[in-house]
Amino acid sequence: MARCQLKAMALLAGILICMGVATQAAQAALHRISVQRAPNFKRTHKNIVAERDFVQQKYRLNTANGYPVEPLSNYDNFQYYGNISIGTPAQYFLVQFDTGSSNLWVPASNCSSTACLDHQTYNLSQSSTFAANGTPFSITYGTGSVSGFLAADNVGFAGLTVQGQTFGAVTTEQGTNFVDAYFDGILGMGFPALAADGVTPTFQNLVSQGLVQSPVFSFFLRDNGSTVNYGGELILGGSDPSLYVGGLTYTNVIQAEYWKFQTDYIKIGSTIVSTYDAAIADTGTSLIIAPLAEYTLIAALFNANSDGLFQCTSLSSVPDLVIVINAVEFRIPAKYYIIQEGDYCALSIQSINQDFWIMGDVFLGRFYTEFDVGNQRLGFAPVNSADSLRGTALWKILVVVLPCGMWKLMN
Repeated sequence: MARCQLKAMALLAGILICMGVATQAAQAALHRISVQRAPNFKRTHKNIVAERDFVQQKYRLNTANGYPVEPLSNYDNFQYYGNISIGTPAQYFLVQFDTGSSNLWVPASNCSSTACLDHQTYNLSQSSTFAANGTPFSITYGTGSVSGFLAADNVGFAGLTVQGQTFGAVTTEQGTNFVDAYFDGILGMGFPALAADGVTPTFQNLVSQGLVQSPVFSFFLRDNGSTVNYGGELILGGSDPSLYVGGLTYTNVIQAEYWKFQTDYIKIGSTIVSTYDAAIADTGTSLIIAPLAEYTLIAALFNANSDGLFQCTSLSSVPDLVIVINAVEFRIPAKYYIIQEGDYCALSIQSINQDFWIMGDVFLGRFYTEFDVGNQRLGFAPVNSADSLRGTALWKILVVVLPCGMWKLMN
């Protein structure tokens, strides 16, 4: 028996060593950047309506100047943001990593707007790698606008540095919505066709400059956690299987501007509310946005008004929202798509009268998402919500492998 125990212990040690080597090799190709979320966030009916109005502007093009319209959410909205650097020596900024747009912009040092004074600004005269461009840059929002000029400089994040990235240096921010934002600007991660002025997006430059092993990035967004500000991770160069459960369900992008894909159907309980509708995976939106006809049907199920507000007593009997993608069900429990405030509830599903769905953080916070640029596809899997993510993945394997090994040794 002692000999068998020693053999078992040796087998376990070997398994751990091999797994450690394999894990290190797999992780070496990945580059991570932690994303934060606004502290003390609590979703309310008021900021649901505000976010809906912002998204309505984002998905309409400003036909007067050809620039995409994007929202910068106020501090109450449930957005994710992280650190980047621009210039040499590095100047640091918090940006929202937004898969629903394709341009990078931050405030410039010569911006005198109130919002600029409260945020980090880019000083081109202090960067030895700055390159002038001079093309005017402007983006319009539902509650204001930003404008400035295009510049080029080195941009770093997740331990990588893109050489000569073109971005917007903002000199004017109009609208009170910018003042209280926790982040300074936006880093768009959509496709090049969506970018203003033909600017190559940051991730595409990461790929073309050989900085990532694979043309893939992925998001793990936490909607709950023991650390208040920890919002998850943006991973460049691939995916981390320890952060999700099971395998990824892939679906092709049907329009390489936004990250647009096709759903099979969407239902609440036994009621099918959508069939074969297109949807966009958008990390820059906190809600789920439905086409108007589908939203009207959903609102009728709950007897909700046009803002998604209805009387309620409990969510315990409310069915899941089920989104079927490539024949796989992705379930969102009621507590994630409905908020309760006293005797009233509010849907975190809204409408901006578009003909496609927008899957924001209500969806993406429940499902790990891989954005495969090279193959123009998306992969989804339920997030691993265990406290010790990588440890959990390790023990799942040990539970299977170790008994088999010990049985062989002892027989």
